[in-house]
Amino acid sequence: MSALQPTRRDVLVAAAASPLLTTLACETQRATPSKPVARPRHVIVFVADDNSRIDLGCYGNRDCHTPNIDALAAQGMRFRCGYTPVGICKPARAALYTGLYPTKNGATGFTPIRADVATWTELLTPDVCATGMIGKLNVEPLEKFRFEKWERPREVGGARDTAELAAAFGGMLDTFRERRMALVVNLKDPHRPFRAPYDTPECQPTPVPHDPTKLSVPPSLYDTPATRKELALYYDAIWRLDCSVGRLLAELDARGLRDDTLVLLTSDNGQPFPFAKTTLYECGINLPFIARWPRALAAGGVSDALVSLIDILPTALDAFEIDAAGTLDGRSLLPLLRGETRGVRDAIVGQHTAGRVGAPTPSRSLRTARFKYIRNFSPENEFDSNIVEHSETWSSWEQAAANDPALAARMHALLWRAAEELYDLESDPYELKNLAADPAHARELADMRARLAEWMRVNGDPLYTG
Repeated sequence: MSALQPTRRDVLVAAAASPLLTTLACETQRATPSKPVARPRHVIVFVADDNSRIDLGCYGNRDCHTPNIDALAAQGMRFRCGYTPVGICKPARAALYTGLYPTKNGATGFTPIRADVATWTELLTPDVCATGMIGKLNVEPLEKFRFEKWERPREVGGARDTAELAAAFGGMLDTFRERRMALVVNLKDPHRPFRAPYDTPECQPTPVPHDPTKLSVPPSLYDTPATRKELALYYDAIWRLDCSVGRLLAELDARGLRDDTLVLLTSDNGQPFPFAKTTLYECGINLPFIARWPRALAAGGVSDALVSLIDILPTALDAFEIDAAGTLDGRSLLPLLRGETRGVRDAIVGQHTAGRVGAPTPSRSLRTARFKYIRNFSPENEFDSNIVEHSETWSSWEQAAANDPALAARMHALLWRAAEELYDLESDPYELKNLAADPAHARELADMRARLAEWMRVNGDPLYTG
């Protein structure tokens, strides 16, 4: 038997360690309510484009200027373990709009959602609430997304223009004001290319541009002038994202909708840099995830609950009292936000099946409170992505690697993945040291391997081979 295949004993050990293995969900501890269960009147989701958790001030970044998002986090709850199930835009957004993992909804890469899978607008019908979208959909097929009102990117300055976004959002709120609302605002920042201008009147005062020479380069990136240049431009784009979020929240608050609205802010995937977007590493799938709901959620909360984009649709359905129990992979977050439980699952799965370029390099990941396990199913194929092909950062690393063996080895590890990867996220949050070959972590490796394999079996993952 291959060393990568879990033995029967491995599976039994993992099952004993996690009684709820088949769903990776912990029991929700619900108190008997003495009054009607609180539900928000409106649900509004702000989705950034290529924004990792580590890049916002409220998550500890001292270089990037994000005062409005930081204020939003202070007014509600900040999740440290918010995830996308896949580190690429289209399948990530498909997961958000279906509440299903990519292998369940069919959108595993740049493929459409299956015809038999229900979507956001097919479940949130006009008799229940108004549905609206601003910005790009980036999911197919189009006919499965019949928002009552959709302001396309070209109508809002490419979804980067703060004033146009605010005007469109305000108009949508006025249009639907007498009804309950489920709205999605897809912002283009900080996606490449990092387009100026940033110094718009709506975003003053500001310290932008960020000074490349004064940045603290995260350990996941190699420090070169080109890395600093692109990181500074990326932070400039995040600052404009922050300005847009501030204006959007002002439009909401000005209409007296603040208290009864659940606002969720997240991203589709992580930063557009190596070891991030298109991968299952933390910088690729660990996202900002912030909730504000003044009517029921106390300000200043911080949670380590493992939450996901697949939980957003179930949360909206719960808000509008639509029963989808047993049909979705995601969980409603309302019990967590109401303080009835501290978590909705004890581990979370990531999936990568195919990208836009290169040979297939499918992989799966399992993240628990402490460890991350990644299984790469085609280690013989070279990993490729647009970030590697069209990045000044990567090009500068290629030049530097000629005189830096450690950098060369790290770059090689990205392009040619080990069959298995194991990281201790407590001591190594940037996943710099693969522990899969370390005998001291053999038990953790076997446990994580077995748990992931069992999840794949139960959930019908086509990569599961038994």
